[in-house]
Amino acid sequence: MAKIVSGIDRTQINVDTRVNVGLQFPLTFPSFKNQTTTKQVATNLRNLILTMKGERVMFPDFGSNIYNLLFEPISADNLSIACKDTIDEAVERYMPYVTIDSVTVEEEFDRNLVNIKVDYRVKGFEASEALDINVRV
Repeated sequence: MAKIVSGIDRTQINVDTRVNVGLQFPLTFPSFKNQTTTKQVATNLRNLILTMKGERVMFPDFGSNIYNLLFEPISADNLSIACKDTIDEAVERYMPYVTIDSVTVEEEFDRNLVNIKVDYRVKGFEASEALDINVRV
């Protein structure tokens, strides 16, 4: 049996390509819309994590402090813990329907790159998802 929320069948939205759920970034022509709920959640999560607090007008607390953490003088182990804490805080406030399972941080010093892998689950959907974010520092 399908899960009905506010008259909408979530399982149908997640597979019906005729239903557009939101915008896909970067915007590309002709297909600039997400057609599944899980892809839209991934887009929203990426935008939440990569938005610096204070960057969004009228929402000074929206976002995370990932960029600030990347320039702190802390060890690799502490960086992973600090990234998980700031991502958990942002998700708990702005995306409570997402559960963060783990956050893994890997540095590539020779390329000035930090790879952040976020394993998460969307409440109401069985499968877990992974989001890879590359931040150039």
